[in-house]
Amino acid sequence: MFENLNDFKKNGFVILKNFIQDKDFYSICEDLKKNTLIEFNKLEKKGGSLMGNLNVSPGNYSKIIFKKINTKEFQKIIEKLSTQKFSSFDIASGGNLNFQYKYNQHFHTDSKFDNSFLIVNVVVEDIYETNGPLEILPGTQKENLPYWKIIFKKGFKILAKKGDLIIRTSNLWHRGTINTSKNPRLLLAYIFKDKIHDEAKLEFEDNKRLIISNNLFKSNIKGIIKECFYTRFSYLYKFYRLLRSLFTAKHFH
Repeated sequence: MFENLNDFKKNGFVILKNFIQDKDFYSICEDLKKNTLIEFNKLEKKGGSLMGNLNVSPGNYSKIIFKKINTKEFQKIIEKLSTQKFSSFDIASGGNLNFQYKYNQHFHTDSKFDNSFLIVNVVVEDIYETNGPLEILPGTQKENLPYWKIIFKKGFKILAKKGDLIIRTSNLWHRGTINTSKNPRLLLAYIFKDKIHDEAKLEFEDNKRLIISNNLFKSNIKGIIKECFYTRFSYLYKFYRLLRSLFTAKHFH
């Protein structure tokens, strides 16, 4: 299910099972998670701490793991899904750390409808029902949907194993879900956007240091108030978005 490349246009995503089979990959993932948790435990409160989801810039691991996925087969897959040459993309890296006993995100897209790009999630640890799987709404990338049209749609939670790839388009409606397990869950991402200059660029080539940063919200007073509204008063947030979607086409986040 959802593993056929030909269904990408219909669903807005595809899951490539057991794509990375390199013998070193597991140990790299263990080191990455260990170092991510070291940085996480140093943190003071960040925007996203209440929601339970923070951004991760993997530093040198971006380059190491990209080498594991960047095969000829991978490049052909990207070209098939995007209908563009692999060399036509600038590629950036990132990820998120979903930590436990917090809140679901609200459904959103990662770009405006008419400015979409590809996101390749690399599964660096098993994702199961209780540790905060990504929940998507298949097919919602096909038209510019207002929030009131998706609010009652049923989502599909992506459960995956270490070494799987999840490729999706940025205008697919999705959300991160609550992590009720005992451990934070890490997921990496590579973002494929149309190149800006003549030569395509790997935007993580010079990244050395692993950094954890704010997610949707800033860590100032205004950001804390917004995050509290988003999480603890989520019913009000949904109602606000519902009303706004009835009067405007804007629905990004």
